Amino acid sequence: MPEFLRGDANTDGQVDVSDALTITGYLFLGSAVPLCMDAADANDDGGADLSDAIAIVRELFMGSAGAITAPYPDRGTDPTPDSLSCAAD
Repeated sequence: MPEFLRGDANTDGQVDVSDALTITGYLFLGSAVPLCMDAADANDDGGADLSDAIAIVRELFMGSAGAITAPYPDRGTDPTPDSLSCAAD
């Protein structure tokens, strides 16, 4: 099971607004599928959707600690089973 940083949808090693843009680009603009869908699933609900981009924005700009679930703010393995994976799988 690979380690990843939840919320790091563009896999650049940090969580910032560009990750929310990566998710919305994938969902609405036909941009590339994120390499690590587990990372794009910021709220760990089992899918990458608009609520994940919102969770990232809430965590970064609204002080909503816990909007992004583990493994965050450090890399780790997924503590919950789901069908999402990372390209490294």
